[in-house]
Amino acid sequence: MENEVSIEEKKGLDKIYAIKALIFIFLGITARVFILFFYYYIHLLNPYISWGDVYRNYHHESSEHYPLVSKIFIDVFVFLSFRRFEVFVFWAFFWELLTCLMFYFVIRSFNIKNKGYAFGFFLINPLLFFINIFSLEGCGYHITESFFLFFFFLALIYYPRKERYARYLFYIFLGLSMCIKYYTIPAIGFLFIKFLYEKNWEELKIMGILIVPLLIVLIVLPLFYLPYHYVALAIWNLKGSYVPRFIRAFPFICIFTLFIVYRLEKSDVFETIIISMVAFGTYLFFSWPFLRWFQSIIFYGILKEREFFRFKLNLGVIKREIIVNNHLLTFYLSFIGVFYSILIIIFYL
Repeated sequence: MENEVSIEEKKGLDKIYAIKALIFIFLGITARVFILFFYYYIHLLNPYISWGDVYRNYHHESSEHYPLVSKIFIDVFVFLSFRRFEVFVFWAFFWELLTCLMFYFVIRSFNIKNKGYAFGFFLINPLLFFINIFSLEGCGYHITESFFLFFFFLALIYYPRKERYARYLFYIFLGLSMCIKYYTIPAIGFLFIKFLYEKNWEELKIMGILIVPLLIVLIVLPLFYLPYHYVALAIWNLKGSYVPRFIRAFPFICIFTLFIVYRLEKSDVFETIIISMVAFGTYLFFSWPFLRWFQSIIFYGILKEREFFRFKLNLGVIKREIIVNNHLLTFYLSFIGVFYSILIIIFYL
């Protein structure tokens, strides 16, 4: 009898998750489509409102900020815009939506329970929406960020798989993500130490053979024949030069030390990469105080399943069990990130 009740409760809970998933997914996609037309509308009313990064990318302003591969992608989609800036804005929208939809396949690959529910929470995450889509200055798309996430998510799709070809593709896509944005480059050092500690020579060899040549060809060699490429690296480093170097590096060193002491043995490759990205984000924060450096924490919060606690809610008419898990906690903590983003915009930018 208890078994039957338990099965019925599970079916009821699954149904609730499915309904919530549909609502969240609908809201997430609808909000993205709405904001695209909203941007078109407000700029039609006032052409002098800034288009932000999208305008700079299209007109090759601040192009020295971007690595070679990012510039190639920008040039391709500028060409595919047929000299119409509005088309390029659509491409920026398209790439942001594409990377979001790709995250569903990341969730599937990680075998997360209630996949639709988790994906829905990802789509409506307020911090992701705020840092990748919305902007108080007129347009919040960051197409180069989407290029990075495209390859990073491809890497994560292949990460949980055990086939040998999947390991190769994981490191190839991870390496390409490094060549588009520098966020994941510190992961090489973190993973090198981890594999060395574990004496995992096979994984170390695969990483070295696949990632190092990509970095040499697409990041190191261009330094010798593309002058602006050197400028791109210098800008990332010198932008926050008003802060002493040891202060900028201190949070990175602290996170790296804590990782070595407490997580080196227990962490998996995915967690190690996320920790390295957060560590590097603390360094970048002194150059550009953007919370987008830390959006990898949201990916970790969704993909690392954990139930923290549950309690029964009894408000007379409303009686239900509330489960606080990683999805719910990540969603609510994101509001704190939005609050800090607004403070940064008001008092710094």
